[in-house]
Amino acid sequence: MSGKMSRRHVLRLMGIGVAVAALASCQPKVIKETVVVEKPVEKVVEKEKVVTPTPEAVEYWKPEEVIAATGADKCQPLAALPKKLSRARKIGFVGFNNAHPFHGTFQKGAKEAAAFYGVEFVDMDAAGQGGAAIVDLAETMMTQGVQAIGVLGQGMDVVDPIGASAQGKGIIFIPADSGKTEYSPYTYGVSDALSGKRGGELLAEGVKKKMEAEWKGKELFFIEATHTAIPACVARTGGAVKAFKEAMGLDDAHVLKMDAAAGNVSDMIKAILTAHPDAVFAMIPCWDQLGVDPWNVAREAGRGKDVMLVTLGGDKPYADLLITKPENYYGYVEFQPYCEGWGWTETAIALLEGVPVVPYVPRRVTTQDTIETRYQELYGAKP
Repeated sequence: MSGKMSRRHVLRLMGIGVAVAALASCQPKVIKETVVVEKPVEKVVEKEKVVTPTPEAVEYWKPEEVIAATGADKCQPLAALPKKLSRARKIGFVGFNNAHPFHGTFQKGAKEAAAFYGVEFVDMDAAGQGGAAIVDLAETMMTQGVQAIGVLGQGMDVVDPIGASAQGKGIIFIPADSGKTEYSPYTYGVSDALSGKRGGELLAEGVKKKMEAEWKGKELFFIEATHTAIPACVARTGGAVKAFKEAMGLDDAHVLKMDAAAGNVSDMIKAILTAHPDAVFAMIPCWDQLGVDPWNVAREAGRGKDVMLVTLGGDKPYADLLITKPENYYGYVEFQPYCEGWGWTETAIALLEGVPVVPYVPRRVTTQDTIETRYQELYGAKP
C-alpha cells in the first residue's frame, strides 16, 4: 500500500466525519436556568387573650335572718333581697300620723327595714292633717332624690295627685292600704278581700257559739261598718259580708251597712238598735276603731250583750282592750303594722332591683282565748 491514501479511504474517512457531526447535532442541549423559588414568609400573629371575669357570687338575705331582725313580730320576708344592692337606693314614706298606733308602727317597720337592707329612708309625718298636707309633703319628698314613695290608708283624692306627679317624675309610687290608682301599676298592703273573709269566718265562729246558747232563737243581723270613699274598705268589709253570709246562711235583708263616708257611725248604731230592739248583731269594721266606737255606744245603751264584734287591724290599743276580755269582743285579724311597714320597704327595694316579690297577706288571728300568750310575745307583761 502506498504512502498516499487511496481515494476510497479518503471518502470513507469523510463519511465517518459527517456521521459523527450528524450524531452530535441530534444530542439535546443542556441549558442552565436559574429558578427562583419564593419561600412564603411566616407571619407571627399574636392572638389577643380574652379573659372572662369570674362572676361575683351574689349573697342573699336568708328568711331566718330577716325574721330574727324583726324581733317579736317575726315578719316573713316578701322578697329574697341581695345583701349588696346594684346601686345606692333612696326611698321615702309620708305618714298620716306617726303618733297613731297603727300608722306609727307601720312607719317604724318601714324605716327599720330600710336600715337593715342598707337603704336611705326619708321619713315624713303629716301629724294627722291628711288630705292636701300629705300631697304637699309628697311633692317635697319627690324633690329629694327618692326612687320610690308611699302613703298609707288614703283615699283617691290624695293617692291620684301623688301618683300622677310621681309618674311624671319617673318615681315608683306604691300606695299602701289605699286601693288602686290609675297612675301607678303598683298596689300594696293588706290583702283586703282575704283579710275581710278571714274576719267574717272568725266572727261566724263566735256567733255560732252564741246562737247555740244565749242568742238561741233570736233574729240575727250582720252590720258592715265601712267607708265607701276608701276602695280598700269596700273590698275588706265586702269580703267579710260574703264569708259571714255563707257561714251563717244569712240573706241580704239581714245585712245592714254603716258608711262612715255618709255620717257618724255612732249615730247610725243607735238607729239600728232602736229599729230592732229584740235582735242580735254581728259587726265587722274596716279598721278597729270604726267598730269599737259603735260597739261602745251599744254597751252604753245597755245592748252590749246583743252585739258581737270582730275587728280588723289588731294593733296595741286593741290588744290592750282584748286582754281585759270584755263581753262580746271576740277577737281580731292581726294586720301586724310593723310587718306591713317592713314589707313595704322590701317591696320598694324589690321593684327597684328587679327582684320577684309576693303580696303581704296577714294570717294571724287573736281571740280572747289566745290574747294572753300573744300579748306576752309582743308587749311583755299585761298592762
